[in-house]
Amino acid sequence: MGIFIEDINIFYLTLYGGIVIGLLFDFYRALRTNFKIVRRVSFVFDFIFWILITIVIFTTVNVLERFNLRYYHFVALFLGFILYYNTISKYVLSIFNKIISFITSLFKKTIHYIVAFFNNLYYIIIYSIHLIFDIICYIPSILLSTKRKRKKKKGVGA
Repeated sequence: MGIFIEDINIFYLTLYGGIVIGLLFDFYRALRTNFKIVRRVSFVFDFIFWILITIVIFTTVNVLERFNLRYYHFVALFLGFILYYNTISKYVLSIFNKIISFITSLFKKTIHYIVAFFNNLYYIIIYSIHLIFDIICYIPSILLSTKRKRKKKKGVGA
């Protein structure tokens, strides 16, 4: 009787592994929905997704059974995924989409404000340098030209 209860516990724990696979699948779907680059190079992200699923499966089986693989592990993983997918997947996918949308809009706004700040800083620096250049170059030349005009006026009127 003890072995049977232990097997039932392991079955339920492996069921949670299937739910984790479902969560990874929804996260991957949310990434594909929100980013064009994920769709364009989907073979790379498919490969990463399957590696992550393999890691979840091997970790689940290793933690529970020390790689003593039994048929019901695969049944439990599949049932956990199906249970997750048919019950709360659409809600979790919606939450993932909202989180990704929020993070991308926050990132875009942050980049926009940083660019605007550096653009304004650029103009402040350029206009300051322009003012310094005017002070150094043009004001003395204006003073010298007015001094020359005064001398001409004194010379012409005398």
